[in-house]
Amino acid sequence: MHRLRTALIGAVTTCLVLPLGVGSVAAAVDPDDVTVLADGLDNPRGLAFSRSGDLYVAQSGAGGDGPCFAGAEGPTCLGPTGAISKLQLGLDRHGHQHGDGSLVDVVTGLPSLGLAGTGDNAIGPSDVAFDSQGRLLATIGLGADPGIIATDPGASGGGLGGSDLARQLASVNWVDVEDGAVEKLADIAAFESAENPDQVFPDLGLIDTNPYAIAARGNKRVVADAGGNSLLQVDRDGSVDVLAVFESEAPVQNPFAPPGEMVRAQPVPNAVTPGPDGAFYVGQLTGFPFTTGTATVWRVKPGQAPTVYADGFTHIIDLAFTDDGDLLVLEIARTSLFDVLILGSGDWTGELIQVDRKTGQHTTLLTDPLFAPGGLAVRGDHAYIANRSIVAGEGEIIRVPLG
Repeated sequence: MHRLRTALIGAVTTCLVLPLGVGSVAAAVDPDDVTVLADGLDNPRGLAFSRSGDLYVAQSGAGGDGPCFAGAEGPTCLGPTGAISKLQLGLDRHGHQHGDGSLVDVVTGLPSLGLAGTGDNAIGPSDVAFDSQGRLLATIGLGADPGIIATDPGASGGGLGGSDLARQLASVNWVDVEDGAVEKLADIAAFESAENPDQVFPDLGLIDTNPYAIAARGNKRVVADAGGNSLLQVDRDGSVDVLAVFESEAPVQNPFAPPGEMVRAQPVPNAVTPGPDGAFYVGQLTGFPFTTGTATVWRVKPGQAPTVYADGFTHIIDLAFTDDGDLLVLEIARTSLFDVLILGSGDWTGELIQVDRKTGQHTTLLTDPLFAPGGLAVRGDHAYIANRSIVAGEGEIIRVPLG
């Protein structure tokens, strides 16, 4: 996602905002009913169920020994610690478990960019999705100018040196779940370098890409580029097309500037899921200054202008639909990341919210024990969440009853 960047150019038509404050049948979940299914994960992010009912998780890893570069949050180092793993649940269509519940690695050795010394806040494998033929797709992020991939480590600010490991960053990949083979389908770094569809500060030549979330339906594969502020379609031959570029937020006071100097936050789209109506739904984090209540869920139908489906959220990190057609919205933090990251006065308590399909009512289902959650999937009457998604060695997968 963008790191404290503040503006972009986009054109999106907005309408159909769902109302708030209308009655809903959803009810809060008792934290005692939440079950930890796996722990000890490295920065776990996106989740996806296979046809056989096993749950796949993208682990962004813990970085490594380098090369390193000067990241927005400190020295950031590359290492082969990213992974895609499988929680062997074997859930049938009734939700009955036939697997032993163990966590096994499907593929290891994937690139990971983590904070030096801790491996926290890593960027690496960030999401997984199965296509209509049951094949697994995975995104590997970057969160920086793609030029850093080939930059010499000795350059000012550092670089990643253009190694084979580094060149796997900012990509969409096929993953063979049987033998763990990984084949690059699309080079999002190359696409962003050539096209830069959001044109943020074009005079400054700023480019950023972070292919964060992926979804598939039929023959369509779509990627939310949190760094590029765009929704992309990836074809079978690896070609990339722009489905949408999301608009910046309304101007607000820049907290680092004199009164009256305004700033427009970037949208940072980092969640996408197929809806029951054939459209794709995109959630946004929103960037600096991280104003609460400004995150939106967009409905995107290929070939049509995006529309607002629901809004009023704070820092969306993932989306999923229930079997009944209600939308679940997962927030990585329910308070402003300005408070958390800059002032140090907030915390990483997340939030799971249900949006009623008929009324648009927002109902908070769960906050405790959510700490910086990073991924969401639904199977039957349970939600599955990748929790503690920004720490190395402490991530977990939890199961939440939906009632």
